[in-house]
Amino acid sequence: MINILNKRNAIVWIKKILVCLFGLLLIGVGAAFNIKACWGSDPITVFYEGLSLALSLDIGLAINIINCILIVLVYLMDRKYVNIGTAIYLAVLGPFVNLGVFIYEYCGFSENLYFRLFLSLIGCIFAFVGISLFIVAEIGIDPWTALAIIVSDKINKSFKIVKIVMDVLTLAIGIWMGGVFGFITVLCAVLGGPSIQKITEVLDNMLKNMIKFTCEDQVKE
Repeated sequence: MINILNKRNAIVWIKKILVCLFGLLLIGVGAAFNIKACWGSDPITVFYEGLSLALSLDIGLAINIINCILIVLVYLMDRKYVNIGTAIYLAVLGPFVNLGVFIYEYCGFSENLYFRLFLSLIGCIFAFVGISLFIVAEIGIDPWTALAIIVSDKINKSFKIVKIVMDVLTLAIGIWMGGVFGFITVLCAVLGGPSIQKITEVLDNMLKNMIKFTCEDQVKE
């Protein structure tokens, strides 16, 4: 019985990690499409883009540097939020964004204004689905969200308020450093939260039998 349960547990964890990786791949490619299409990005991506421009760094390297700093801060403030999902996020997001940039440039997409808008919308869809998959995998949270949760607890303010303040600050700093603010930035602010919530619900229902391992499963065994 124990061996069967351990084997099932291992299989479930492998599935969760694969779902997490695929979600991060979509996030990375989506962010890259938004950056290259120049219609703006979500506040955090604008910050990444601005930092890479200001320091003349590869976008993937800029992402890794910032996330390393954030993970150290999170660990020092409340280490329980640093886990396998956080480590995977740190390890692969930067390279996946670079991969998305490579795909965009390799495909030689038209520079037509409206076609670039279409590609940005595709990038948003990729990012929203990717974030939802990362959430559904349930193996950790990204360092930005972890930091917002910790700060909200420390100052006794709602997570929503802290997250809004963080988004405004990262967006302002990103624009100041050269990141692009545009239509997609506004779209992400207005539709990002509701879209991700709905997609997460749908994906959770679709994948729950594949990546969930509950006490009920153990009883059945």
